[in-house]
Amino acid sequence: MDGYRPFGEKISMRSLDFWRIEAGKIRENWVLVDLLDAYRQLGVDVFARLHEFNKARNLGPIRLPEN
Repeated sequence: MDGYRPFGEKISMRSLDFWRIEAGKIRENWVLVDLLDAYRQLGVDVFARLHEFNKARNLGPIRLPEN
């Protein structure tokens, strides 16, 4: 897949912004973006895709070599 063509419609981006201030200066800034909601607005069902992906996994035992 080479991505998605532009739909020509606006979507919203929900996010949370966390700041840690130390001695009056910003020391950390964490921004969490709700990508699942953005994909939903684009018509992509991430969980359905994961479900299909996991069907192809080999669920057999994993054997590790002994040292």
